[in-house]
Amino acid sequence: ASAIQVPASRQRTGSFSPYFPGRTLSSFLFSSSTHQRTSIIIPTNTTMKSTTYSLTALAGLLALTHATPLPAVVVAPTDLALRQCGSQWYNPSSYACRAGADSNALCPVVNGEAMEECAGACYTPYRYNCNGTDLSEKPRKASGTFTLTASNPDQDFSGQPIQASGNHFWVGGHAATYCPSNVGSICSSFPNDMTLIGNGYMATVVPGGQSIYWQKDGALAFTQAHSSSQWNLSYYGGGIAYEGGGYFGPNGEDLVTCPVVPPGSNTTAWQLFARLAGVSFSSSCVGVYALVHDQNITAGAWQYT
Repeated sequence: ASAIQVPASRQRTGSFSPYFPGRTLSSFLFSSSTHQRTSIIIPTNTTMKSTTYSLTALAGLLALTHATPLPAVVVAPTDLALRQCGSQWYNPSSYACRAGADSNALCPVVNGEAMEECAGACYTPYRYNCNGTDLSEKPRKASGTFTLTASNPDQDFSGQPIQASGNHFWVGGHAATYCPSNVGSICSSFPNDMTLIGNGYMATVVPGGQSIYWQKDGALAFTQAHSSSQWNLSYYGGGIAYEGGGYFGPNGEDLVTCPVVPPGSNTTAWQLFARLAGVSFSSSCVGVYALVHDQNITAGAWQYT
């Protein structure tokens, strides 16, 4: 275990949790203007329960949450892997030292990436913009099609496309598509191995279209062609996509990917989920950002299967 000095008045109580990689939402750390110190021992194998916040709640936190300021007293490290940030020692796998409004401050590592600092607040640039003094939510995509790629530098799958197959979404692999022979040459006009989506729909040309929805276990899913059935429906429609940013759950929840053996397969693949309220995930699951990439085509396939 390593000792991390955190001002007592900056600790949040209740259901709000400090950040740990892959286990928390992309919001903020602690807040206050006083600097009483207390020592918190955080075991390296600690698992924090992540809490779901709506974007409205997150917006309300912007004015209240700040990067962790550092105490004036230097605490001697007990772990040779620790590094110094001003007068504080920290684990670089869990935090990054940022220079900002609170002088040298610590921001957490989430999904393998250290959060940025903006006037004392820690944030992810996949959701927010910083003008140097204020944070603002990125513009949400209102139209157009896009693809997604997974990002978590700590994982081998980072940079892989997110693909549609078996009515669900997976990190890496190939898109499962179908085009009937009786529709003619239009089949050759599709990229087919690209999973193209829009706001709440699969970018296809099959009559009736295909919708995107979230299942009760947090899985991102899509309907079969010629059917409106949504199995184990939790939320209708897709997630929130930000211009030049990331893709999040239906209420702005963080995403997670879990090792799952798809039906009809004997190999494990990484399936995409959102951290919906009340849904728990295995310790084998890892947090992931889904990055949005705009595309200038209207359909990726006749239909996805």
